[in-house]
Amino acid sequence: MLQAIKKSLKPFDYVLLIIAVWMFSNFNYDNLGIIDIVYIVTFLIWFVMLIVRTNIYYQGQGRKQIK
Repeated sequence: MLQAIKKSLKPFDYVLLIIAVWMFSNFNYDNLGIIDIVYIVTFLIWFVMLIVRTNIYYQGQGRKQIK
């Protein structure tokens, strides 16, 4: 599983992860604007797509081991 995660993470994913952590730590959650909500939704979509990509790599890795 760890190898599938390493394979699925691209260099730009690390940049997005750092930006997401920085932005989420600096949000004023009591006063979210439209732009803040758009950022949150965008990062959630990115995270779901990362999980899907990791799952695809993991399943492909399992098929290679079976053959």
